Amino acid sequence: MNNVIDRVNTTLILAQMPGENMSPQAPEAFRSKMDMGLNLAFYIGILVAIIGVIVAGSTMVLSRREGSSEEATAMALRIGFGAMIIGSASAIIGAFL
Repeated sequence: MNNVIDRVNTTLILAQMPGENMSPQAPEAFRSKMDMGLNLAFYIGILVAIIGVIVAGSTMVLSRREGSSEEATAMALRIGFGAMIIGSASAIIGAFL
């Protein structure tokens, strides 16, 4: 009797379509460590962006006094794009977790 049940279970398992009714999830310990690491990286990125804005502002003030503000403007644009990437990265990674 057990042999027949094993064959039926094996047939049912092999007859399923690959990927059907699957919902894989990461182990809870791994998920919490990844969340903690991502939060730490996010806050470090925000800190670096704030420091970059302060440096860009002071460079713009000094460059304006000298009359060459193109380099400071380019640096401010790079910092702005970097901050935009930092902000969007957390949303993208959050969607995968």
